[in-house]
Amino acid sequence: MVSSQLTMTDLCRVTGYTRDQVRGLLDVALPERSSKGPRVAREFRPQELILVAAMTELETRFGIKRSHVAVVAKRLAQVLSGPKSLNREARLLIAFDPPKVTYAAELIPTVDGVVMSLGLIFDRVDRYVSAAAAGSTRQQPLRLGPTMLRTATRRTST
Repeated sequence: MVSSQLTMTDLCRVTGYTRDQVRGLLDVALPERSSKGPRVAREFRPQELILVAAMTELETRFGIKRSHVAVVAKRLAQVLSGPKSLNREARLLIAFDPPKVTYAAELIPTVDGVVMSLGLIFDRVDRYVSAAAAGSTRQQPLRLGPTMLRTATRRTST
């Protein structure tokens, strides 16, 4: 059974960011999730994995500055948390002035902002979480095929 807690390594694998890049993003965008005390392994929920993946998409694919991502980070977290019907066509509409994040399951409202499809993010996170779940419950077969045994030969010194 897979733990519902994910680590920094999981965030790095899904986002393609290094540990330093993820830490930097969390320090700026979600300061309550940053580590100010002694170094302790942080754990994350699957919802936070989706949130961090969405924030990295805003930075890498859309070229939005980290400081602007930080402005909408809490609103992004609110919109992405909680139960929603499964919809691979869902999109986020993100406005920065004033900061606003809208989850659009079907029609996109007409407002200025960034429209980001969530399908690719959902697929990437689902693939990763599914692979982790399959890997933890499945035993790998032992490769114990036939082998040749050699008899030990004594060497004589000359």
